[in-house]
Amino acid sequence: MHKKASCIEAAWQSHHQELYRFLVKHCSDKDAADELLQRVYMQALTHKTEFCEMATPRAWLYTVAKRQWIDEQRRRKPWVDVDDIDIADEPAAGMPVDSLAACIAKALPHCEADDAHILSECDLNGIKQADYARRHGLTLAATKARLRRARQRLRERLIQQCQITFDANGRICCHRALHENL
Repeated sequence: MHKKASCIEAAWQSHHQELYRFLVKHCSDKDAADELLQRVYMQALTHKTEFCEMATPRAWLYTVAKRQWIDEQRRRKPWVDVDDIDIADEPAAGMPVDSLAACIAKALPHCEADDAHILSECDLNGIKQADYARRHGLTLAATKARLRRARQRLRERLIQQCQITFDANGRICCHRALHENL
């Protein structure tokens, strides 16, 4: 436990000032940046086992800081009472790919356990494929192949469950409303 705490502390001492500057730049508010920086530190403590095994803890800290900032931006979006608007007349806001997060969150638990695990670790939690391979006694090539197959199976599930369609360039065009059950 002491070794893991010292590993986190060493990385934190090396990088927290630059993380703070990064967050102040994006938040334009020192208090908000302080709050987000504390959340980043808590994430490091929460993931202490994985954190101390990372080849690049600085990159992980920046990824977590960016995600915390994005989450904060989402929380600050103004809410509108649905009774005050006519939903049928409102155009869809944002890119269709932006709202796929809810579809992914609903589809992931229905994936095979191994697929859900590698997708969660590598794609959602930002664990590098090489680190995942090392932790699970796999070669990097095997990890890449597993992740590619898991992504393909998730893609097929999302196409079916969310009725995703693609434009001529292969980009997501649209999908079924998020409130429908998967």
